[in-house]
Amino acid sequence: MKKNGFTLVELLAVIVILAVIALITVPIINGTINDSKDRLSDEQYSRVRDAVKTYTAKNVSEDCECVTVDELKKQGYLDDVVIRDPKSGNEISGYYTIKWSDENNQYTYNGPTGSCGC
Repeated sequence: MKKNGFTLVELLAVIVILAVIALITVPIINGTINDSKDRLSDEQYSRVRDAVKTYTAKNVSEDCECVTVDELKKQGYLDDVVIRDPKSGNEISGYYTIKWSDENNQYTYNGPTGSCGC
């Protein structure tokens, strides 16, 4: 008699092997996704900080000044698109404080915050 098909034991063995593979790969894939979100988040904040530094070089004349992300967009230092933090999904907005430090002879940057720190 010729048998076609698989036995129950063979099917269960395949299912167990697939489950083990899934248990190994799912955490690796989740870690990779989280790492990518972290890198993209850092890149988004870095992009805004670079825009603040460019704004500082061209516009700041006082020892302390604040600028918002919306102002940076209006003046062309950032693209006029919503910039989101990929980890939280929230829009990056708020005030960036630009202060002159006599100790270091350079500007320091703080932000984003809910209010101007001057």
